[in-house]
Amino acid sequence: MGFVVEGLNDEKKLKEVLPGASYVVTNGTRMNNRVKMDLNKALAECDEVFLLTDPDEAGELLAEMVLRQYPHLKRVFLERSKSLAYRNNKLKVGVEHCDTDYLKTVLSEYVSEFEMVS
Repeated sequence: MGFVVEGLNDEKKLKEVLPGASYVVTNGTRMNNRVKMDLNKALAECDEVFLLTDPDEAGELLAEMVLRQYPHLKRVFLERSKSLAYRNNKLKVGVEHCDTDYLKTVLSEYVSEFEMVS
């Protein structure tokens, strides 16, 4: 199983729940040749690859870019209200800010509980 995520902190957060999964990190809202090569490799090696972007405008933009070229990917949606944190008096939105239990609940709709860390 694999995931396409925006950043390294998103990957790190997901590894807390799914350490055995493969990850393609786009490093923001990019769909360059490196991302395409990494995504093609993940699709060849994994039985299924999911798209998990931040529930914000940049995440939506990236999702549109990825799904335009890979329309068969399943997209995992997060609630914006459960993906928030304050850092340096600024409101941040993202996968990395989700509570681990919330991520487990969302991902349980897509993957087996046996693949997740207890």
